[in-house]
Amino acid sequence: MTGQSSDVMGNRPRRRDGCTECRRKKVKCDLRRPVCTRCTRYPRGCVYDLRVVSQAPSARQNQIAVDPSRGSTGLNRQSGVKHTYQPSDNLSPWLSSRDSRFYMHIFSTETASRLFPAAPETFLRSMISAALDTPHLLYALLAASCSHHSRLVRDTSPGSSTACLKFTNQAISHLNLALSNTQDVLRPETITTAMVLCTNDVCNGNMQTWRTHLFGVLQLLNTFLGTCSSYIDDPYVQCLMKWFTTMDIMAGLSAHRSSCIHDPTSGPLYQLPYTNTEQVDGICGYSLELVDSRAVTGTELLQSIMREAVALETEIHLLIGKTGADTTSESTGDCIPELTHAHFAFVYAALLHLRRRVQMLPKDHIDVRKAVQSALEAVLRIPPSSPTNIIILWPIFSIGCESDLPGERAIIQDRMANMERIGMGNFTRARRLLKTYWESDSCLPWSVYFAQIGLDLVLF
Repeated sequence: MTGQSSDVMGNRPRRRDGCTECRRKKVKCDLRRPVCTRCTRYPRGCVYDLRVVSQAPSARQNQIAVDPSRGSTGLNRQSGVKHTYQPSDNLSPWLSSRDSRFYMHIFSTETASRLFPAAPETFLRSMISAALDTPHLLYALLAASCSHHSRLVRDTSPGSSTACLKFTNQAISHLNLALSNTQDVLRPETITTAMVLCTNDVCNGNMQTWRTHLFGVLQLLNTFLGTCSSYIDDPYVQCLMKWFTTMDIMAGLSAHRSSCIHDPTSGPLYQLPYTNTEQVDGICGYSLELVDSRAVTGTELLQSIMREAVALETEIHLLIGKTGADTTSESTGDCIPELTHAHFAFVYAALLHLRRRVQMLPKDHIDVRKAVQSALEAVLRIPPSSPTNIIILWPIFSIGCESDLPGERAIIQDRMANMERIGMGNFTRARRLLKTYWESDSCLPWSVYFAQIGLDLVLF
């Protein structure tokens, strides 16, 4: 019978890549991720075979670079090293539970590409591979995945909150153990764990804890770079530095705490050995020259006098003709060509920031309106549902706050709603605060308004 059935089907083997629930019921699975159509009502039962698993111990050991004078300093991420993920029974010992395997799968297939939609794929692969041997990083990724999945499928059950809290507590517990060991402090994985926790706080709206984690990251980065300066050329470490600096800059621009916790002219990003600043960076979403010009640093802008503001305006305008898409690195998707438009959105949002928060021009001033329209045109060149929109929350929010036109506001609302639907909790909070600002009909710059009523947000 088996042979006859196989002949009738044209000798095609039965597909075994459906979710576990559809295979159990022996029905066809449409392979929709993260939850197939048949499992929509019961999303936690929809699990695909975990394909992100630990490599053989000998293979993983070859990826660790050890300096005898310092101990382990993390993964050896030399060019050409590939991290392969294959089905295997050799799982990480910390992926023993069904929940942990499920959320690790979600992180590798959904969450990672949402947190870093244009980052080099090798950066994400290295992070996941390192987590399989690093419990605090693994649990931090599981916490981020659990939170993202809950928002994605709109699961507000106590069980979901408990699972996220459990993973977060395990990450913090193991991180505290790592911080008590000098060798573990000098590992990029430890910095990554703190960054993941910090980013998850922002996405969850935990505004009381994210800044504490961010300050901890700065201390870890400074310690690591001061002791392991030779790793400044490591692409993974460079991504970590840009990840931290971008979040810190956005924090400085976003809320009534208007200063960064590090000095952009001498902090981690300043040490990056980049040479082609015309390229749009996949982590930041804009050319790093925008940081060089101090166009996006809240501290510098708020302390500038009008003469310095004019000089900054000139520098910002020069960046418009110098941008170009980064085609030198792998990306997680097809959004690299869209990074040019993302960069333009940041450039014009920086001009808008200059007009409203430094020069204190009113919303209806011609220069403010030009900046709004130019930034909006850049946003409109990015498809409405593109993951690239995730990167440009600050420009999108700034446009929305500085526009009184119903048509422009509708565009911004739609963009933010699209990002909410893919589980981006930071867009949910930003959209809620945008509505609050609109309803207030305030003439104050949004940063001043939110400071007065005591609301805080981070547009990362």
